[in-house]
Amino acid sequence: MKTNSATGCLEFITTKLFPITISLFSLALSSVNLYINFLRSPNLSFDIAPYVSQVIDDGSGKEAFFIPLTVVNRGARPGTVLSFELTVTNTQTKKEASFSSQYYAKSDEQRILGEFFSPLSLQGYSSASQTVCFYPIGLLSERILTQPGAYQFQIRAVVANVRNRSQQSMIQTFHINMTNEMIVDMQKTPDGEYPFPIRVESDE
Repeated sequence: MKTNSATGCLEFITTKLFPITISLFSLALSSVNLYINFLRSPNLSFDIAPYVSQVIDDGSGKEAFFIPLTVVNRGARPGTVLSFELTVTNTQTKKEASFSSQYYAKSDEQRILGEFFSPLSLQGYSSASQTVCFYPIGLLSERILTQPGAYQFQIRAVVANVRNRSQQSMIQTFHINMTNEMIVDMQKTPDGEYPFPIRVESDE
């Protein structure tokens, strides 16, 4: 009887339990693969290049900032960045200025205006890089980078097609240290523009 019982148990494992286990494992693997490749919600983030440029608009004389940004979607479903907003704050005086994404730079010239800003739509598991031109919001006439010191830059991205309301914006901050030499060089140029890209210092 013991031999028959052992034989029956082995037969049950090999003919029924093992195939069921394999089927369940295959189903689980297929479900995970389906989620990762097709159903995973958009997971957007953006990175800032190590250098930005301050530019003085030829027509209006207003201060603008050209900032190279890379947006990444680590989800399977498409996601969209509707706009970028920039706030620059002098950390000593607390004076601040607000800017919005109004243009892209020309692809072959990172300091010349190209087309108007339009939302960045990313397919699943993709990325896009653009130099975004930030212009002042409202009637701002005074420039923010006028004296030595630390300036905090905060970029907020407004996004769409995300899972919940808490993910409808992304924020990155960094700072720029303006030295006396940089201010002097800036004042030497006819339009007050700093002639070289400004190095970004991460706040992380």
